[in-house]
Amino acid sequence: MAGIEKGDDPAVVAKVIVEAATDKKPNLRYTAGPVASRVSKARRLVPARVFDQQIRKLNQLPG
Repeated sequence: MAGIEKGDDPAVVAKVIVEAATDKKPNLRYTAGPVASRVSKARRLVPARVFDQQIRKLNQLPG
């Protein structure tokens, strides 16, 4: 699947998990890597319907 091949390195995710687990003042959410960071920003800026359509398209889901 292209999404898996183009995704961030699992070590990036592991590093964020360790950070979240050991943070003295944990955040509600953590982003792991540049792809997640871009998605998070897009979610705040793009209308929900457009965002959902793009996520479905990228993940090859019907809709």
